[in-house]
Amino acid sequence: MKHLVLINRLLLGLVVLVAGLMKLFVIKPSNVAGMLAGFGFPIAMFFAWLLLVAEILSGAFILAKWQLKYAASVAAIVLIVAAFTAWWADWVNMLVHLTLASSYLLIGWKDHK
Repeated sequence: MKHLVLINRLLLGLVVLVAGLMKLFVIKPSNVAGMLAGFGFPIAMFFAWLLLVAEILSGAFILAKWQLKYAASVAAIVLIVAAFTAWWADWVNMLVHLTLASSYLLIGWKDHK
């Protein structure tokens, strides 16, 4: 069971870390800002960089198991916002994002009662 929890945490860390790195190096921040502007976000470039930093740092922190409660909460918030903006019309992807968000909350808050 301990190994499964470790594998789960590592995979969850990689999900947001890789997503953030892809947005930074492949998609590019200006295109992320354009996407966010299309969803109606004001000051889209600011939020694009906030999203990139949040994904990269929360992924790295989750992998390192450092400040796990906060890092996992940030990842969950990113996924919940994405579920209700980018994936609102696509129920399968919306449910996947919400399921991942609940997994982040579980790993972050499992030792906190």
